[in-house]
Amino acid sequence: MRILDKIKLPEDLKSLDIQELNILADDLREVITKYTLSNGGHLASNLGVVDLTCALNYVFDFPKDKLIFDVGHQCYAYKILSGRLEEFKNLRQKDGLNGFPKREESPFDTFNSGHASTALSIACGMARGGESGQIVCLIGDGAMTGGIFYEALNDVLTLDKKVIIIINDNNKSISDNVGFVNDYLKIVRKYGDEISYMNIETLNNIDGHNMNDLIDKFNYAKNSDKSIILHVVTQKGKGMPCAEENPCKYHSVGKPTALPCYGQVFGETLIELAKNNKDIYAVTAAMAEGTGLSEFEKTFPDRITDVGIAEEHAVTMSAGLALAGKKPYVAIYSTFLQRAYDNVLHDVCLTRLPVVFCIDRAGFVGGDGETHQGLYDVAYLGSMPNMSIYAPKDGQELKSILKWSQDYNLPLAIRYPKSEIATDYDNCMQIEYGKWEYIVKGGSKNVLISNGEILSNVLKASEILKANGIDVDVVNARFIKPIDKEMLSTMLDGKNVFIFEEYISSGSVYAQTLEFFNQTNHTSKVYGVNVENKPYMVASRSELIQSASLDVDSIVNFVISKN
Repeated sequence: MRILDKIKLPEDLKSLDIQELNILADDLREVITKYTLSNGGHLASNLGVVDLTCALNYVFDFPKDKLIFDVGHQCYAYKILSGRLEEFKNLRQKDGLNGFPKREESPFDTFNSGHASTALSIACGMARGGESGQIVCLIGDGAMTGGIFYEALNDVLTLDKKVIIIINDNNKSISDNVGFVNDYLKIVRKYGDEISYMNIETLNNIDGHNMNDLIDKFNYAKNSDKSIILHVVTQKGKGMPCAEENPCKYHSVGKPTALPCYGQVFGETLIELAKNNKDIYAVTAAMAEGTGLSEFEKTFPDRITDVGIAEEHAVTMSAGLALAGKKPYVAIYSTFLQRAYDNVLHDVCLTRLPVVFCIDRAGFVGGDGETHQGLYDVAYLGSMPNMSIYAPKDGQELKSILKWSQDYNLPLAIRYPKSEIATDYDNCMQIEYGKWEYIVKGGSKNVLISNGEILSNVLKASEILKANGIDVDVVNARFIKPIDKEMLSTMLDGKNVFIFEEYISSGSVYAQTLEFFNQTNHTSKVYGVNVENKPYMVASRSELIQSASLDVDSIVNFVISKN
């Protein structure tokens, strides 16, 4: 019987000796590796914090004491040790465990931390709110490159209550850490306790894989009267040789596919354009690998900047690039762009600067749960003046809009999903600003409008509908903003207009079309299927699309029900 099988709750660790704790760590790595490789998820980062997590649970009394993760994807070992071993086999599956801390899942999860750099701010609030237990922040994977961390660090110095800050220094976020913080930590790793951190007691260079050292230092912090920083050095991917050698590749794992994805096409296309356009400049916020910019970084190292987990700076710095005559392409996940809302509005849109936002993970994102769904970018970007939004239907159209965007002199957002390119269409009409295209045109009274990857489901549905005696036209509404009012004007009389979109209805093509039709005399009916504005739990992308009634069968049934 494994030692891990005897651990039902963290209190069970307290009876183990050091040798048993090390065996427990091996058991945890085995389980984490097995199910993360099977289900997908964050592997290397979790392997790196196993020993640290065991020591934390040995010393502290969770959930009386509070452990706040930053970033949250380091939580796998903690979930297993806090009574979720049996559920771990369903990690990131529908109705299974979330890959991030989730308060609704367990009292041991203090905060739903899907995004980075938030832990210390939460700790400050809990301390001021009178939290009775010890407050421990586990900060790692580049979270210290986010500006909100320093806003909170400035504040934590004013607290009367103690906060324990653990820096998990593995020299990585997803790619290599960058900037001053990374250089500072290199100095700390070299000179150790000769380096202090602002005005807080700091213990440097703690071996993150030495159980004795970890327990000793955590006990010291537990018994201290004041806030303290513990700088713990870990190896990302620890215990799995291939992950140790290539932690970037094993940061997040998933099922391999032979089909190209949108991020790959984006990266390849930007390289080709940059060869002939010296003004093209790429910007990423710690996501060069995830957004497809790794090869661009190798090809044009002087024309790309990774600012770390600092989306606000990425956007405003790109505005500065545009002012200097460059053509910046900001590669960013939809869910992370949310954090730079004011910067997009104030620094780019109101200033009318030609920054291109290449928004990966737009729409449903499988496996990561509600914190990573890219369902809101159309709503918040669509509300901004001077912003246009485009959703390519396939890889060829993504190439076309990127090429077109070089000469466009206002802000532009190009959104595409984290998915394989399921359909390559035979036609791609030349891009003209604000103009849509017919994919199927026959003068039918039923017009099906969509964009992006969902258009392929609409096209398949149209073939089924035709086989059932219902002819339809199909339109690619590739410009979400502005809508093609000229084309819509041809649909005012006696049409059934169906609009299917993979984002919430605010700012959608459906909402804009309703507004346009309501301002015009018409005899047509407009129906919309948008994603409901609610949290979407862990599930695969296809399951999420089905839950929103955007799968082929749901589209067919919806159109039939209105005819």
